[in-house]
Amino acid sequence: MRFIPHGLTSRLLLTYLMLVLLSVGGLIVWTGVRLQAAIVEQQQHNLGIQAQLVANALRDALGDEPEKRDRVELQSLVDSYAQASESGVNGGRARVTIVDDHLRVLASSDQRVVPGREHNHTEFQAARSGYEEHEIRWDEYEKQDRLFVASPVQGEHDVTAFVQLSISTELLYDSVRQMWLGLGGVGGIILALTVVVSLVLANGIARPIQKLTRTSEAIANGELERRVAPEGPDEIERLGHSFNQMTERLQELITREKEFAGNAAHELRSPLTSLRLRLELVQNAARDNPIVTQKYLEQMESEVRHLQRVVDQLLALAELEEGAHVPRTDLDPAPLLYDLADELSPLVRESEVEMRVEVAVHLAPVHANPEQVRMAVRNLLENAFKYTPPRGTVVLSAVETSDSVEIAVSDTGVGIPSDALPHIFDRFYRVDTARRNHVSGSGLGLALAKMLVQANSGSISVESQPGKGSIFRIQLPQS
Repeated sequence: MRFIPHGLTSRLLLTYLMLVLLSVGGLIVWTGVRLQAAIVEQQQHNLGIQAQLVANALRDALGDEPEKRDRVELQSLVDSYAQASESGVNGGRARVTIVDDHLRVLASSDQRVVPGREHNHTEFQAARSGYEEHEIRWDEYEKQDRLFVASPVQGEHDVTAFVQLSISTELLYDSVRQMWLGLGGVGGIILALTVVVSLVLANGIARPIQKLTRTSEAIANGELERRVAPEGPDEIERLGHSFNQMTERLQELITREKEFAGNAAHELRSPLTSLRLRLELVQNAARDNPIVTQKYLEQMESEVRHLQRVVDQLLALAELEEGAHVPRTDLDPAPLLYDLADELSPLVRESEVEMRVEVAVHLAPVHANPEQVRMAVRNLLENAFKYTPPRGTVVLSAVETSDSVEIAVSDTGVGIPSDALPHIFDRFYRVDTARRNHVSGSGLGLALAKMLVQANSGSISVESQPGKGSIFRIQLPQS
């Protein structure tokens, strides 16, 4: 709709005003109607009492015998009562008219009321029947609406006359207008206060959201360091905290992705460069030398295997980060560990490192994915062989604890410096000693092992001392 504003502050202000107009406006209208009815009722009541007082006062002057009534005295009394009523009936002068039981005018405080028979109006019918009835009608003498009431003058045996009192409705309507003006003034004050308070409240709600919007737009344009200052109501303040946390995580994720992309490019560039150089050598220098050609081909095959290994690890990491669903099953880790030890027997012979398997024939079952557990333990074993010198020892062991199965891979290798321990599970992180000793690797094996273990609700830890070897432990909860 066109008349509905688009801004949040304007909409909140409009909402508050509509609520106030509907609630306070409805209350004012209801109160005004009740007060108006009360004013009219009170005026009618006052006029009725005045009519009764005048009727009681004229009882002796009217008497039971019409022929003995003194018209001059009666007119004087009517004039005095009309003058006295000027301050008694809403500050205005009432017209006092006396009619006999046949509704013939006997006297009136208004000289324009000619002697004659009055119409049998509602107030006379009610007075004759013994009750009081008021009527507002057009007055032919004053040419305006007036309020009429009549009261009977009771003789010794029957009603001898009627006293009719009337006042101008202008006085009544003026009281009603003053009442409505007062209520309208109160409503206007309430509305003005509502506008001020609504603006404060609307700005208090809209301002944090506007800041949040501007900050999110800036972040969308690449300003990832921008943050919002949480403020406003509790819900919006929590939204600000959540937004900052989300932005920090997004920034960390983007930073990690950039580092990941850079490191991956670096790790892939080295074997690819090596392959290209050896291909050139094979095509040029070693073309007529089969022995050199065979040597370069073997080196190229090693580089290709390393390259394939890096790609496989990168793909595995990507699948784990995407949260791909991998089925789990209840499995006994013991047969898996023995099979893995057999698979690595060529690596054992090549590295001249002794390998011992200290695993019971059967272990308590764990709920995990067999291939992921196999890959995690294999990465730890290959890492242990890589950093253990010839005639060293690598031990694969497994024991049951109260609620888990602990798989351990220990070695007698070079160990890990204490300052490097917090980082060894980071992607592409490699200890300086490994680089100095030209130990091949991509720095992805331990990071992948950690994610694989965590994907199976497990945990991984390490203990190491330089020159004394390392122990990696995997905890997998029992089924």
